[in-house]
Amino acid sequence: MSDSFLDGNLVYLRLPDIERDVVNGDWYRWFNSDEITKYLYHGVYPNSLERQIEIVKSNLERGDTVLLSVIDRESEKLCGVVSLKDIDLINRVAEVTIVMSRGDYVKNAPLEALALITQYGFEKLNLAKINGGHHIGLWRWVNKVELLGYRLEGYIRDTHRRYGRVFDSVRVGVRADDYFRIVEERGGEYLPDDIEGLLADRREENICERLGSLIEELYR
Repeated sequence: MSDSFLDGNLVYLRLPDIERDVVNGDWYRWFNSDEITKYLYHGVYPNSLERQIEIVKSNLERGDTVLLSVIDRESEKLCGVVSLKDIDLINRVAEVTIVMSRGDYVKNAPLEALALITQYGFEKLNLAKINGGHHIGLWRWVNKVELLGYRLEGYIRDTHRRYGRVFDSVRVGVRADDYFRIVEERGGEYLPDDIEGLLADRREENICERLGSLIEELYR
């Protein structure tokens, strides 16, 4: 019997298995990789197997966090982790996070993983809003998640200092009303089977940079 919790066409999400995913996997090495952590807060200090086990155990014990492993259906390998954190069932909000491995996964796996955890948040946890944050270097990803209803909601200056430079970040969010509207408009599908067709409609403009410029102009 599959231990899948949330099923997609490209990936499925399940509870992390410390033995399979951490001890016998390379999960902890992701956070030592400059390629993977380039746009994250991770990667400043070295990570270890023991430390990763502690982090995963701690997150699994938290009542305000749902942490799931992203499994590539084709290879049955762990290719990422996704979570809803700081779940507030009074105000019905949560923070979404996603980290993927070095790219050895099926195309569009990150978008489907995000769609699955977002769908779970609205349809099972009855959330009203899901928020997230991104380094401005991930503006192409921001354009992709807009297709899932995630809109730019804020621009924060000087959040990342690395490589001798200072970088900004953006806040995004999707409301339950927008989620259910998208599902209705797409005939009951949140993320259509034809992902490439959907992506053909994404913006090409760097809207993160545009938002930053608009805010700078506002205070001149």
